[in-house]
Amino acid sequence: MHVENHTADQINNAFSVKRAFFDNGNTRDYQFRLQSLKKLRNNIHELQDELTKAMAQDFGKPSYDVFIGEIGVALSEVTYAINNLDRWMAPVSVNTPITIMPASSRIYSDPKGVVAIFSPWNYPFNLSVIPLVGAIAAGNCVLLKVASETPYTSLVTEKLIRLTFDPEHVSVVMGEGSAIGKLMFDNCIFNHVFFTGSPTVGKWIMAQAAATLTPVTLELGGKSPTIVDKTANLPVAINRILWAKYSNAGQTCLAPDYLLLHEDIKDTFIAKFKAQIEKLYGTDPSKSASFARIVNTKRFDRLIELLGDGNIIHGGNSIASERYIEPTVMLVDDLNQQIMGEEIFGPILPIIIWKNREELLPIIRRNRYPLTCYVYTSDTTLEKFIIENVEFGSGAINDSMAQFANHNMPFGGVQTSGIGKYHGKYSFDTFSNQKPVLKTWTWIDLPLRYIPYTKWKWSLARLFMR
Repeated sequence: MHVENHTADQINNAFSVKRAFFDNGNTRDYQFRLQSLKKLRNNIHELQDELTKAMAQDFGKPSYDVFIGEIGVALSEVTYAINNLDRWMAPVSVNTPITIMPASSRIYSDPKGVVAIFSPWNYPFNLSVIPLVGAIAAGNCVLLKVASETPYTSLVTEKLIRLTFDPEHVSVVMGEGSAIGKLMFDNCIFNHVFFTGSPTVGKWIMAQAAATLTPVTLELGGKSPTIVDKTANLPVAINRILWAKYSNAGQTCLAPDYLLLHEDIKDTFIAKFKAQIEKLYGTDPSKSASFARIVNTKRFDRLIELLGDGNIIHGGNSIASERYIEPTVMLVDDLNQQIMGEEIFGPILPIIIWKNREELLPIIRRNRYPLTCYVYTSDTTLEKFIIENVEFGSGAINDSMAQFANHNMPFGGVQTSGIGKYHGKYSFDTFSNQKPVLKTWTWIDLPLRYIPYTKWKWSLARLFMR
C-alpha cells in the first residue's frame, strides 16, 4: 500500500493556518485544551478495532500487543493529562530573595506555538499520540508527521486526528520521510521539533532545526544492555527478558539489545531460556498468533545479514515471503562483529559471557550512552555499581521496558540515544516555555540599588549578598 506525499503548498498552508490560529490565542484556554484531550480519548476508543486491524496489516502485530503497547498506553497518557491539566497549567510560586523584596515570583508555563512531531514506524500509534498529548496539553498547534513504513496505521491515525481536531489546530503530514521532512523544514519555522527515530536521522533533524534555532527533542536508540547476575531470580528474569526482546519481533527502541550473562549460570539460563521460547511460541513460532513480522524487506534483509554473526544456539530460521525471523539466540565472543556495533532492532539476542563486574563497563562503553539498561540481580552492590557507572537514558532493576509506563518518571535518552525527556508532566514541560515573572510592589521603593553608592549601602549589600 502506498500513501501519497503531501505537497509543499499543502504543508505551507497547514502550517500557516496553525500559526494564525495560535497567534489568535485559541489554544490557551484550559477548557479548550481539556475538551481536545477528552475528544481524543473518546475517538481512540471508537477507532480501537480499526487501529488493531491496521497494525496487523502493516507488520502482523498481535492484537494484545497492539492494546498494551499502543492503544492502552496512549489512553493511559491522555487520561493522566486530563486529570492533571489544571495543576500543570497553574503558575508556580517560588521564593523571592530579600534583596528584591517586597515582591512575588511566579513561573508561568507558556505554550511554544506551532510544533512538529515526527513519529516512527515501530510503535506508530503510541509514539504519535504520547508526544501529541503533551503538545496539546501545553497549548500548542501541531503538525504530526506519521510513518510511511506503516501506511495502514498512518491512515487510521490521520482519520483519528481529522475527527478530533480542527485542521487549524492539529493535522497530519504523510509521505516518504526524508522528502517530506525537507519540505516541512523548507516551508515552516517551528517553535519545537519532537523526533523519534534513528540517530542518523536525528542528526539531520537537529541540523535543520539549528538553522532557525528551533529547540528539539530527539528520542533515538542505541544498544541497550541487559545484565544478568548469578544472584538473579532466573524464572522471573527469563520471562521478562524474553517478553521484552521478542515483543513486536524485537522492533522496540528500549528492548534488550544484547545480554551480558554471568558465567556461573550460563548453561542453566540458556537451557531454560530456549525451553521458555518453545513453551510460549511453540516449536514453530511462524505459526504463533503472538509473534509479529519485520516491517519491510529492507529491514528484513539487514537482519538476515546479522544472523551471519556469532554462534546461533536457538532459532535462526526465516521466511522471506512473510518477513518472518524466528526468535533467535546466539553466543558472541568477538565484540568487533557487526551485530555488536549497531542496534539490532529485531528478534536476535546476542549473549556475551562475563565473570567479574570489572568486565562489564568496557563492553558497554563500546556502544556508550544506551537508551536503556537493565540489571537482573539480588546484589545491591552490583545494582549501585551499574547505576553509578553506566550512562543511560532510563533503566530498570529486575524488569525490562516497564519504566516506559510510569507517567511520573521522565523518559528519554542521553547523548547519542537522545536529547530531552517526556511522558506525563515532563511532556507538558517539553512543549512549554517556562516564563518566570517577578512582580514588585510600589508602596515602598528602597533606595539601596540607586546612586549615590554610599558606605551604608555597601554594608547592606555585603550583608545580604553573600
